[in-house]
Amino acid sequence: MSRTQRMFYVVLPQAVRIATPPTVGFLVQIVKNTSLASVVGFVELARAGQIINNSLFEPFLVYLIIALLYFAMCYPLSRWSRRLERRTGYARRQQVVTP
Repeated sequence: MSRTQRMFYVVLPQAVRIATPPTVGFLVQIVKNTSLASVVGFVELARAGQIINNSLFEPFLVYLIIALLYFAMCYPLSRWSRRLERRTGYARRQQVVTP
C-alpha cells in the first residue's frame, strides 16, 4: 500500500472513530461557554438577555427563551455526535458488572 492508501484506509478511520466524541463534546462546551465572552465586551446571548430583561422586567420569560436557544444550538450537536459515533462504530457500551 502506498502512503496515501495507508493513511486513507488504516489511519484515518481509526483516528476519526477515536477523536469524534471528545471533539463534538468540545464543540458543545464552546457553545455553552460563550457566555464568558461577555467579559471581553462581546454582546452574546446571555448578555443580550440581561439587557432585554433590564428593559422588560420579565426574567422568567427572557431567560426561558435564552435557555431554549442554547438548547437549540447544543442538542443538534449532541445528536450529530451520537449518530457519528454509531456510524463509526465507537458507541460506548454499558459495562455490566457481575458480582
